[in-house]
Amino acid sequence: MKGRIGWAVLCVVAGIPLFAYGMTGGGLALAIGGLALVLAFVYLLMDAFAARAKADAPKIKPAANAAWNLKEQPPESARDNDTAGR
Repeated sequence: MKGRIGWAVLCVVAGIPLFAYGMTGGGLALAIGGLALVLAFVYLLMDAFAARAKADAPKIKPAANAAWNLKEQPPESARDNDTAGR
């Protein structure tokens, strides 16, 4: 992961000045190259955030008795009260 963060920092450090120089008269090719580096930085940053969020997500354990096993049973309030549902 450290290598990707290094590439992201390199992309933003090189991309912003390159884009700025290209937009102020250095040429369209330099501006497009700088913009590509900035967009690569954004991609690498979002990829790192997504990987971090996936690693921190809690694992969901399945229930011991799944709810679909109980779908044929009436609710407890209906069992206690014979007039329920009328």
